Amino acid sequence: MRKQIASRMVLAGALVTLPGCLSSRPKAIEIEPIAQKRSAIPLDQSSPTVAKKSPTESSPLDSESDARERITLTAGEVPVLEDDRLKLEVPLELDDDGLDAADPVYCRPSGGLISLAELETIALGNNPTLKQAESSIVRARGIRSQVRRPANPTVGYFASQLADEGTDQHGVFWEQQIVRGNKLALNDQVLSQTTDYQIWELEAQRLRVLTDVRILYFEAVAAQQRQEATDEFVAVMSQAADISKQRVDALEDSRIDLLQTRIQLNEVELLQRQAGIAFVGAWEELVALVGVQCLEPGPLAPVQTADAVCVDWCHLYDSIQANSPELAAGIQKVSRARALLSRQEVQAIPNLTLELGAGYDNATDSGLINLQVGGPLPIYNRNQGNVTAAYAEFCRATHEVARIRADIRARLARVSQKYDSARVTVAKYEGEILPQAAEALELANSAYELGETDFLQLLVIRRTYFEAKLQAIAARKELAQAQAQLDGLLLTGALTAPGTVDDGDELRGQTLSGE
Repeated sequence: MRKQIASRMVLAGALVTLPGCLSSRPKAIEIEPIAQKRSAIPLDQSSPTVAKKSPTESSPLDSESDARERITLTAGEVPVLEDDRLKLEVPLELDDDGLDAADPVYCRPSGGLISLAELETIALGNNPTLKQAESSIVRARGIRSQVRRPANPTVGYFASQLADEGTDQHGVFWEQQIVRGNKLALNDQVLSQTTDYQIWELEAQRLRVLTDVRILYFEAVAAQQRQEATDEFVAVMSQAADISKQRVDALEDSRIDLLQTRIQLNEVELLQRQAGIAFVGAWEELVALVGVQCLEPGPLAPVQTADAVCVDWCHLYDSIQANSPELAAGIQKVSRARALLSRQEVQAIPNLTLELGAGYDNATDSGLINLQVGGPLPIYNRNQGNVTAAYAEFCRATHEVARIRADIRARLARVSQKYDSARVTVAKYEGEILPQAAEALELANSAYELGETDFLQLLVIRRTYFEAKLQAIAARKELAQAQAQLDGLLLTGALTAPGTVDDGDELRGQTLSGE
């Protein structure tokens, strides 16, 4: 009896000390968040200032060894989110079928001008693509938290020789898988890069939204100005048509003059209706883009823009590359692919399974302790296929960076052409054509009152002034839209779903499977 009590004390002592025996196993490395700082991305200058170092150029890779030696790309400083713990919202209420959803409703005070800043604020708070990008960040952070967690231990009871009375053995065991090769820390590195990529995508999407809001706002402002100009000219032409009819009745003018006046009046009324339709179309698209429902149209506040200057496009290209979150996201994908390659290279290092048990042997009337350590032999599967796939993904990511650079250059070429053309057009119209047309109209009116010119000549000069005014409005719109694209670092597509990386917790499953 004394021996049984002693053996049971041994068993209890083994169970008490068992967790301490395993406390020395390798633990998952806790990676501290990267020190982050929001990069300054100017929105009001034609030549954005450099806010971070330009990433080093990378040439195409020829071999795996070259790849590991020539990885110099860096995503620079990752923007800091104002709230590090993003709060997800489900603002939509679905019907019974789960199909219909109501957009957020924005109620603004009646009256007053609608400003660009007001619409930008609404868009940043309600555009659905920004919510998508925020959700992707939260998802990446959640998966990152999951893939770095070690396996849970297994505890249980064992018994042997139960059919042989007096020789049976009973006890409990503790089993723990020990992850080798630093796999959990490498998992964390991969998802850390994924999280940074999603943060850059959010920053890029923010610029896309702002750029598209500005482009559509300038479109609506131009339509509003065209409508105001046509309203004014319709009033003038209506008065001219009445005067022409009176002169025809008084036999002072021919019916040809009256018909010509009415034709021009009808044409201007058509332009008036077209301008109204253009304003409604631009406004409806703008409302859809900002992500609210039933935002009533109203008069838009004109935007005071700085005088357009001649731009050094080569310098601006370098500056856009240095500040572009789109390029930074691409470079971050290279870092992620390199981290994934490093992770797959250590997958073949086998994990160990440690089992420690303690119990009592009735045959010897004493306690027992069992220790078992084992692991798979990487003979048939050394993870060669996943390593090859990870390296191919790394090469593709580097070529994606080269594609983004080329695409930025191509977009800049198109926008620079638009900007320079609009700049010289605005300068010509405001500096020469409009003043000359206004002076010609004033002289024609005086001459017509004195009977020194006929009515048809006066109509031609009036139409010339009106068309010059419309052309100037169109040129100012083109210039403002080109400037908006430059301020937004050539990023457009406010309703295009932001990029995402479909990382799951497969890395953790691969880590714990041992294969």
